[in-house]
Amino acid sequence: MNKVSMRDILDAAYETKEPPPLPTIINTALLLIDVQNLASPEHLKESALKAGLPEDGIDSALADYSKRFYAAVANCATLLQHARQHSIACIHVKIEALSGSARDTGPAHRRLGWCYPPGSKETQFLSEVEPKDGEIVITKTVSGAFTATNLDSVLRHMGVQWLIIAGFESDECIEATGRVALDLGYLALFAEDASTAYEEDSHKHTMAKYQSWGLVRSTEKLVDMMSRLTAGSNTP
Repeated sequence: MNKVSMRDILDAAYETKEPPPLPTIINTALLLIDVQNLASPEHLKESALKAGLPEDGIDSALADYSKRFYAAVANCATLLQHARQHSIACIHVKIEALSGSARDTGPAHRRLGWCYPPGSKETQFLSEVEPKDGEIVITKTVSGAFTATNLDSVLRHMGVQWLIIAGFESDECIEATGRVALDLGYLALFAEDASTAYEEDSHKHTMAKYQSWGLVRSTEKLVDMMSRLTAGSNTP
């Protein structure tokens, strides 16, 4: 008997019935999600120390995540550099409340204790990917970047159809954003090596779900894609 895996079946089943529009400079945007102090190993260590966990145990537990995290940050910075170079819209999303009391924080984040008013240390972007003047910044207090924000309206007003999604965490805010983007009709590409999760297996599992849809790319391939984009129409 010839061996067939579930992945073989899914790859065969997800055929392209309707060709998508071609990506262009005008209809493509880079979406960087939560590349901020809150996601960093240093923040996790600080929280664990406050909880009374032993420092040597913390360092050991965080070693793998730290390596993967900063490799992903470097790739986020590479994507940002090339998006800017090719005049592709760069949109930065971060977890941060609107009010000084952080009262507007979503219930799920509030239960986690993730209540961060504007200007909090935890909400600051990492230096490698700090927005430049004129680049759009969206704040959120939930997992998905579309939930309770104006991101969808902003993208539609700009005529964006293709999204390159990178950042943290892949099995949480990245997936929550990507799933809604797809449901809203956007063509979302997940930057596999410009993202990760606290647990490596969770990251791999999340990316595998979208691999068969043809929606996962490496930073290298996305950089090449951006370099080949034509101007396109500026009419939404």
